[in-house]
Order: sequence, then C-alpha cells, then structure tokens
Amino acid sequence: MSTFIARMVEQAADRSEEQGKAKYRAYFVATKIYAKWKADVDTILTTDGYEAVIVEE
Repeated sequence: MSTFIARMVEQAADRSEEQGKAKYRAYFVATKIYAKWKADVDTILTTDGYEAVIVEE
C-alpha cells in the first residue's frame, strides 16, 4: 500500500508541486486511515526526490 500511495503522490507532483502536496494532504492530513503507511511513504518520497511534497498540515 505504501508504494501505491507514494506513486499517486509522485504522479500528482509531476503535474505540479502544489498538486503533489494536495494529494499528500488527502492521504495523511485530511484523514487518518492511512497513518500506518505514512513513515514508509515519507521514506519512498524522500528517496525518489519528492521530499518537497511532504507537509504536516
């Protein structure tokens, strides 16, 4: 599941950084049901060079 979420965020970020941030917020800020995958997704995004889309609020 972590890989899927990261891929969705990365695809949005490829369109624009703001879309990537919005997708990240949709998974991890707006709802908490995906919280158990957040650490893995953050690692994937950082490794792939998308750390700019990681937001806390």
